[in-house]
Amino acid sequence: MAEVILTEDERSFALQRIGKKIKERAERIKKNEITQKESYPSNFFSSSTLNQDYRRVHELKKELLKEYAGKNLEDVIAGEEYKTQAGTCYRIETCEKLMLHRLSADNARERILSNLKLLYGIGEATEENLKAQGYKTIEDLVEHPRFGSEAEKFMAINMCDTLKLLTWMGHWLPKSHPAVLYAARFRDEEDFIILDIETMGLHSLPIILCGVARISGNRLLITQYLLRDIPEEPGALSGFLSHIQNSVLITFNGKTFDIPFIRERLAYYSMRADIQNPHFDLLHFSRRAFRKKVPDCRLTTLEEHLFGVKRENDVPSALIPQFYETYRETKNIGPLIPIIEHNKLDITTLAHIFSELYEESTWQ
Repeated sequence: MAEVILTEDERSFALQRIGKKIKERAERIKKNEITQKESYPSNFFSSSTLNQDYRRVHELKKELLKEYAGKNLEDVIAGEEYKTQAGTCYRIETCEKLMLHRLSADNARERILSNLKLLYGIGEATEENLKAQGYKTIEDLVEHPRFGSEAEKFMAINMCDTLKLLTWMGHWLPKSHPAVLYAARFRDEEDFIILDIETMGLHSLPIILCGVARISGNRLLITQYLLRDIPEEPGALSGFLSHIQNSVLITFNGKTFDIPFIRERLAYYSMRADIQNPHFDLLHFSRRAFRKKVPDCRLTTLEEHLFGVKRENDVPSALIPQFYETYRETKNIGPLIPIIEHNKLDITTLAHIFSELYEESTWQ
């Protein structure tokens, strides 16, 4: 077999690819650990500060039980029974104002095409040399003797085919790279679905509330599928599935948590669904864009530091299962109220973060 001789750039590129694969595997393991720590801090009931929070939330639950004693869900939360072939649940629809900042499609295209590293065999050094030679964009490289064929393949991608564009980018760029987010600009606003779920735990337990939202002009149309009892989970899952056809998903840690969790629950009920939608997980972009502005990248921390919003009477995610169990045991809807509001606030904050990321023109 003839010996394959690689150029210095090609050797460097190969080593970068191997390093990237190792790093991604380590990150997947780390992310699972982070998710667990963020949802259920190990010292939740031992830290004095957190104990104060727990007492505050416990008092809130007592007040809610007293305030909503004898009241029906339909009388307090405007909604309707949602019926599907899979079952029923309670559907709540609300609308929030939203001023969405958007990068222009031309600007997004320019920024993507200027990243020559999206082509096989081009690393930092080669990109610098090519740009010095006048090849400023991937489009310029179509006639290049070495990189022309790869440039043609990339230029053949329809920018509106978000899944194909993201798949290509995923081979060469970190998932937090700004260029990956720019790919969102080629879809209509109505194509985006913001998703957040509330569950009874981290693994193999029911989803008790599934919230989705669609951007429509300067409005955020929020739909929440609530379980009035655990047997209504298939109905809520069916509600979620009704939104995702031809949609682009926006989540916060959804690639690690929300979507795998939904797939697991669908499998539990033998419900078939192929969730292969283009997916923008804002946790990754937020860590990169806001790391110098915030002490951590929890959703509520970003909400407070970026938008000046501090939640009142909020129930931490770790205590949502306890509140829901209290509702089931007492048949008192009081503990459901902050769960619904918590989910709605998470979704609204996600929409604002999505918008804010486009304003961060300097993050790299």
